[in-house]
Amino acid sequence: MINLDDAAAFVRICETANLTRAAQLTQVSPSTLSRSLNRLEETLHVKLCTRDQKGIALTAAGRHFRDFAVNCLQDYQAMLTELEVSENPLSGAVKIYCSVSASYIFIPRLLSELRLDHPQIEVSLETGDPANALELLSGDGIDFVIAALPDKLPESILAVPLVTFPLVLIAPKAPVHPLVGCTSSGYDLSAAPFILAEHGQLRYEVDAWFKAQQLKPNIYAEVAGHEAIVSLCALGFGLAIAPKLVVDLSPFKGDVVTLDAPKLPDFRLALCCRQSRAHEPILAACIKVAAKSAPTFSADLTRRRLLTL
Repeated sequence: MINLDDAAAFVRICETANLTRAAQLTQVSPSTLSRSLNRLEETLHVKLCTRDQKGIALTAAGRHFRDFAVNCLQDYQAMLTELEVSENPLSGAVKIYCSVSASYIFIPRLLSELRLDHPQIEVSLETGDPANALELLSGDGIDFVIAALPDKLPESILAVPLVTFPLVLIAPKAPVHPLVGCTSSGYDLSAAPFILAEHGQLRYEVDAWFKAQQLKPNIYAEVAGHEAIVSLCALGFGLAIAPKLVVDLSPFKGDVVTLDAPKLPDFRLALCCRQSRAHEPILAACIKVAAKSAPTFSADLTRRRLLTL
């Protein structure tokens, strides 16, 4: 039978590739760590690593057992957390940052599920420009953000995907003044004025789309906040590209029309926190609730939810 302490010691050896350094980190002597390694090899009847003056090199069996040990230890820690939570109900507070639109769709469901599982956890909410969301995790005031996921998420961030929906090209339904490049017969996207996100993932996606279409946009305004983009478009200042979810929730939805646009990308929203804090009991509980709730935020269900607001 494999001893979990021996498995943990082996993982530490793999991380350092040096018996002496691994012994220092685990606060045991190198001889004790060596005996632990020997016990594992005797139990498994395989050679897990080779040792020489340069350090330690894993065998194929060692790499296989390392992956098994890591998963086993993570499951064991998760079980301990669940047992502790069941015996000692979690209490405390978390703070979530998101856009106004995201707060309408995701927060009520997440809060209701969290209250069922952990009624003593208090949640506070701050809304603002979603373009700044991921950056706020580097500070101490925000525990979670609901943010658009970039193509490559930093390793320091843990994300629980919530929903994926498209970006849409919109135009004012009845502009007060004629817009350049916009006529009853069609729209010239190279001439029409555009309202764009000032920065963030939306601006990145829109810039990439313009480049793919070989278009240089005529930028009328750059604004912070996705809701403001829809508002300015509805007021007749220009065309815009915005998340469909934001357009559907906007009080100005009836004042814009959706235009056909080739190959506009999808927008992926997720609940995010710092990877280094994901093990904290209260944050781990919130992550579990979000992962459980995520399937209910499918595109179809989100559209149905919008119809009831």
